[in-house]
Amino acid sequence: MKRASFLGHFAFGVDKANGQTIKTKILGNELKRQIGDDQVDFYDTMGGWKFVLRMPFVLLHMLRHYQNVIVQPAYKGVRLIVPCLVLLNLFFHRKLHYIVLGGWLPSFVDKYPLLRWALHRLDGMYCETHLIQRELEDRGLRRLMYLPNCKQLAILRPDELATASKPPFRVCIFSRINQTKGITEAVEAVNRVNQQAGTTLYQLDIYGLVEDQAWFDSLMKGQPDTIRYGGIVAYDQSVSVLRNYFCLLFPSYHAGEGFAATIIDAYAAGLPPIATRWRSNPEVVKDGITGLLISPHSVDELVETMQKIARDPSIIDRMRPACIQQASQFQPSSAIKPLVQNLR
Repeated sequence: MKRASFLGHFAFGVDKANGQTIKTKILGNELKRQIGDDQVDFYDTMGGWKFVLRMPFVLLHMLRHYQNVIVQPAYKGVRLIVPCLVLLNLFFHRKLHYIVLGGWLPSFVDKYPLLRWALHRLDGMYCETHLIQRELEDRGLRRLMYLPNCKQLAILRPDELATASKPPFRVCIFSRINQTKGITEAVEAVNRVNQQAGTTLYQLDIYGLVEDQAWFDSLMKGQPDTIRYGGIVAYDQSVSVLRNYFCLLFPSYHAGEGFAATIIDAYAAGLPPIATRWRSNPEVVKDGITGLLISPHSVDELVETMQKIARDPSIIDRMRPACIQQASQFQPSSAIKPLVQNLR
C-alpha cells in the first residue's frame, strides 16, 4: 500500500495558469520529492460534471490503496468531495487531509452544516494563513495547521536587487484581473499622480488572466500609454519579469483572499508591494518592512503613498533585502513540512 494519494486540479495535458492549478502542481511535485516518487500518486478533478460522475469511484480507489488521502478542492467541489470522502472512509479508516485554498472557507462553512460535520472528521486541515486558521478554530474546527502558500522560484541575490532613483517609476499588477482585485483603483491612482505632477511619475503594467473581458476592455479604453496590459506570464518566469519594476500594486478587496501568490513572486524579485489592509494581507506584508499597507477602496491613500515614495524612492529600496529574505520562507520544501510530518 502506497503512502499517499493527492486529488486536486492538476489539469493534466492542459496548459493552465490559474492559482489553483499552479499550487496543486507545486505541492504535488514537492510531495514526490520528499516522500518518494513511488509513494504518492495524483488524481485530477478537472472535467466538471464528468468528474462528479466518477468521483465516488475515484475516492473509493484512493481509500483502498493509500494510507493517506489528500484533497485540495476549490469551493465548487468541496461540498461534494469532502463529505463523500468522509462517509466512504467509515469503512476504511484512512488518514484524510484537506489543503485549504484561499480565504473563503470560514464563511463558506457557515452556510453548509453537512460540510462542517465532514470537516470535523478530517485528520488535518492546512491553512494558508494564521487568520484563516483562527477563523476556522472559532467555528469549532480542530486539527488545523499552517501551510503557507508557496512557489519554487529563483530568489534574487542581494547584489542583483534593482534600485530606482528617478521617474518614471515602473509599477505593476500581477494577479487575476477582476474588479475586486483593485485594478480600477490602481489605474485611477496612477493617472491622478501623473496628472497632479504634470509629468509621468509612474507607468503601470497589468499582468494576469482577465476574468471579465467586457469590464476590462471598458476600463482600458482611452487609457494613456502609461497604462498597459502585458498579458499572462508563465508562473516560473515571474521573477525575471518583476525584477524590472519599482514596486508591486496589490490593492485587493477580494472576499476570498487568502495568501496571494503574487506576494511570493514579488518578494522573490525583491519587489515591495503596496497592498491593502485586507484579510490576511497584513500578516504577509509587514508594513514598512517588506511593503506598505493602505486602506481598501482608498484611491486617495494609494495616491498619497505613491507620491511619498516618488519623492523618496529609498523607502522602497530599503525594503528590498527584507523581501528576498522573506521569500525563502515560502519555498515548497519548507512550507509543506506540516503535511509531510502528518503522513503516517
